[in-house]
Amino acid sequence: MNMKTLAVVTLSAFAAGCSTCEAAKSDAPGPLRLKFMQERKAGRAKADARQTVLPHAGSVPFKLGVAGYTFSKEGLDKGLEIMKAIDCHYLCHKADFVPYAASDAELSVYKAKIAAAGVETLATGPLYADNEKALRDQFEFAKRMGIKVLVGVPFDMNPKIKGITDDEARLAIAPPDEWRIESDRVLDIVDRLVKEYDVKYAVHNHGPDNAALYATAEAALARIGNRDKRIGVCLDIGHEMRAGKDPAAFIRSHGDRVFDVHLKNIKIDPKYNFAMQGPRGELDIPAVFQALKDVGYTGVCHIEYEKDFEDNALPLAESVGYYRGVMDSIK
Repeated sequence: MNMKTLAVVTLSAFAAGCSTCEAAKSDAPGPLRLKFMQERKAGRAKADARQTVLPHAGSVPFKLGVAGYTFSKEGLDKGLEIMKAIDCHYLCHKADFVPYAASDAELSVYKAKIAAAGVETLATGPLYADNEKALRDQFEFAKRMGIKVLVGVPFDMNPKIKGITDDEARLAIAPPDEWRIESDRVLDIVDRLVKEYDVKYAVHNHGPDNAALYATAEAALARIGNRDKRIGVCLDIGHEMRAGKDPAAFIRSHGDRVFDVHLKNIKIDPKYNFAMQGPRGELDIPAVFQALKDVGYTGVCHIEYEKDFEDNALPLAESVGYYRGVMDSIK
C-alpha cells in the first residue's frame, strides 16, 4: 500500500467514524454502532448460556458430590455451608448427621435442612454390619429417606479374637486391621434384604492395609459372587490404586456393578493413605472419568477428602474446580 492509498483509507475511516458519531446523536444508531450493539448483545447471550451450562460439567452422565466422612469434624451445618459455597449438591449421608434410628420428626427436620441447602442424599455409608438387625435398620433408614444406594461393609469378627471385647487383649492377638474379615454369612442376609427393599447395596473396598476386608474392588466382587445383581461395589479409586489395581480398568470390566464412587486423589503408597487435593495427586483422574462416561455410569462420584478435617473449604473448592474441569473435557 503506497502513501496515497493509505491516506485515502485513513480519511475514509475518519469520515465513517464521524458519520457514526453524528448518527449516535440522532434517535437511530449508525451502522457501526448498530453492529457494536448487536455483537454486545450476542456476547451477553453466550455468557448467560455458559453460566447455565457450567454446573452440569459437560456431557458426562454422572454427578459430583461429597462423602459425609469429609465433614466428620466440621459437622453437617458447616458441611452444607461449604457445599453451597462450592456449588455442590449431592451428599453421601453419614450417621453423625442424623442417626439411623431417628424419629419421623427428627428425619423431617434433617430432610428440610438439606433441602433448604439445595442438597440431595442419594447414598449413605460406609455402614459396618455383622447381623441382620443392624442391616435391617440401615435398609429401613434408606427406605424412609428415599436413598437408592447403601454403601456397606458386611463383616465377621476374626475367629482369633471372637468373644474378646477388651481392645488391649485383642491387640495382643492381632492388629486392628485384622479384627474384621469378609463375610459370606452377612452377604447372604444382604442378598435377602436387597430383594425385600429393592435398594442397591455397594460393598466398599478398603485397600492393602485391610487385606482381609475387601482390599480391592475385585475382592469384593469375587465375594459377592452370584448373589443378586443389586449387590455391587462402591469403588474407592484411591484404595484400589494403593492395592496395585487400575480403577479405570475395573470400571470398564464391571461397570454394571459400580453403584457408587469414592472420588479422591492421593500420593500412591501401599501402606499409608496420603490424601491430596484433586489436581495434586498421582491418580489418572481423566482415565477414571472417561471410563465412567463410556460405561454410562449415572450415579454420584462422592469426593472423600481425608485431611484438613477442621478447615477444608479451600481444598474442596480446589478439588471441585479440578474435577469439574476434567468432566468438561471428557468426550
